[in-house]
Amino acid sequence: MSYSHRFWIYGPVGLLLLVIILYAVFWRVQSDMIAARLDSANGGEIVPGIVFAFAEKSVGGFPFRLDVVLEGVTFTDRRPDGETSWRTERMAVHKLAYRNNLYVLEVAGLQSFELPGEAGKPSRVLYVTPALARASAVIQDGRLARFDLDVRDLEAKDARAAPEAKRTFSASRAQFHLLARPDDSIDVALKLENAMIGEGYKPKLPGALNLADLRGKVLLASAFEPLERGSGTRTDALEHWRANGGRLAVERLTLDWAGIKTDLKGSLGVDGTQRLEGELTGALDAGPLVGALTGGQLKLEALSASVPIALRFRNGDIEAGLSLGLAR
Repeated sequence: MSYSHRFWIYGPVGLLLLVIILYAVFWRVQSDMIAARLDSANGGEIVPGIVFAFAEKSVGGFPFRLDVVLEGVTFTDRRPDGETSWRTERMAVHKLAYRNNLYVLEVAGLQSFELPGEAGKPSRVLYVTPALARASAVIQDGRLARFDLDVRDLEAKDARAAPEAKRTFSASRAQFHLLARPDDSIDVALKLENAMIGEGYKPKLPGALNLADLRGKVLLASAFEPLERGSGTRTDALEHWRANGGRLAVERLTLDWAGIKTDLKGSLGVDGTQRLEGELTGALDAGPLVGALTGGQLKLEALSASVPIALRFRNGDIEAGLSLGLAR
């Protein structure tokens, strides 16, 4: 057999082996870079004021993915009024080895949130156990361009309250989505389905929250660019956003709570202490309202099919105003 014939037989096989070896080296370099970045970030600030830590890690997914599994993960937000921490037993981060801007995240096991307590009192702890929690993020030019979160069969309870206190919360599904737009805005979508709030929380609200669906747009999104790049704090970003007239334009807020349905829209922002402020207006469809009086009944009903309603957010409180007519 001539050498030319051998070349055409063994050449493609050798080329394929070379490509496989080079790709294996490429994947190993990517894997080692991620492992090194995680080790460097462990126990330090990944964003000013936000501390990231984990107990163990492993990297796999060869040949086409990079799968990072972290055990004992903690994110801590350190502020003058106290620390807020999120802990999860296990977190997995997935990305394609040949695509650098799309990340898929999963968490498993018990989640806990530790929140600052009132003055002189211990911090509050919430235990959260979702059946499934997934998120994805798209990074473009070093900034967060899109974020999606989907949680199913959510169960939460106050870890320091007695069971009879009924300080619990549950929902069949919760979704949160952000999408950056070229016009210096961010599309926002938030949806909560079949939620139940325990009687231990105040104020007591009857029945189930069948649906809460918010669609809106964050204006002046450039104020959050340092936060998106990991070079600024949430407090500074919110203050810059507020000082320059940033608002959340609520295009639609649909609520279906214990048979009471509303459709609201308006504009929200934050005040100088970074508490929610603004007003949402719309229509309330409550149907007939019945109230008992001594020796009889008083029946209240809307003059029309819907009732005007306004929700005002001021100094961290909610004020509601609506118009009802007395049935004749």
